[in-house]
Amino acid sequence: MKSLWIILFLGAAAGAAEPPPHDILFGSRRFIEYQPGALPLVIAAPHGGREKPADIPDRTQGVVDMDANTQELARAVVEAVQAAAGGRPHLVVCHLHRSKLDANRDLSEAAQGNALASQAWHEHHGFIDEACRKAVKDHGVAFLIDMHGHGHPDPRVELGYLLNAADLAQDGQVLNSPAVVQKSSLRLMVEKRGIPHMELLSGPFSLGALLEHEGFPATPSPGKPVPGTPFFRGGYTIFRHCKAEAGVTGLQIEAYRPRLRDTAASRQRFAEALAASLKTYFVRNLGTTLGVGRAPK
Repeated sequence: MKSLWIILFLGAAAGAAEPPPHDILFGSRRFIEYQPGALPLVIAAPHGGREKPADIPDRTQGVVDMDANTQELARAVVEAVQAAAGGRPHLVVCHLHRSKLDANRDLSEAAQGNALASQAWHEHHGFIDEACRKAVKDHGVAFLIDMHGHGHPDPRVELGYLLNAADLAQDGQVLNSPAVVQKSSLRLMVEKRGIPHMELLSGPFSLGALLEHEGFPATPSPGKPVPGTPFFRGGYTIFRHCKAEAGVTGLQIEAYRPRLRDTAASRQRFAEALAASLKTYFVRNLGTTLGVGRAPK
């Protein structure tokens, strides 16, 4: 796939074996963008694209509306994390509108048989794979955030760990059971760090708790451990890439629009809140700082 990439060198010497963090890599026709980073954090934005090339037909099945301003939100988070941690996360952005490609679905639904859309899908997930591999190599762990937006009536940040509302409504003994942990995107932290699964979901140092401390209601969290419905549990990207055996964990973030992703100022406030939350989260749950170091095996 590397032969398909167009590499923009922003100050790097041509022919360098590994691009420095500020280089930007693009897939064919610049539909997919990858900014390599230096932290154990990978951020993807699959539904924030606006490009509608005429030679890719509109998808006829599935959701075709974009998640407004999620590309901009992901970029704001990258900048906020860099300011807070002193290094840049990896960033993968799909520039195709969701009516042309849904990169958070399996290939058949995502591209619906179109060759150009299929190629972009492979590049999108190939870049995520590369980012995660580099993070694991450099830091011992990769934490993947797939950034989305929701329009549900309850204005909370929805945190998708591949568990639905019915799963999350079960008692602690069930939530901590191997059967539930096995399907959770947080399995790595349970198995490698020995943290009870329920604590990671809605304990005092869960991401939901940390975001609520920063002023952003979230679910699952101590304030609302069981989400209402509808609720987005996390989709194809998290299911495909968050594999404990590969050193990858993470979640899908669904951001509401009013006062969070509607304006640049709102996005900046959330980005700073998420960056602060992640700094604490990495130390408490991954056993490493967001900026440097390796997670214990």
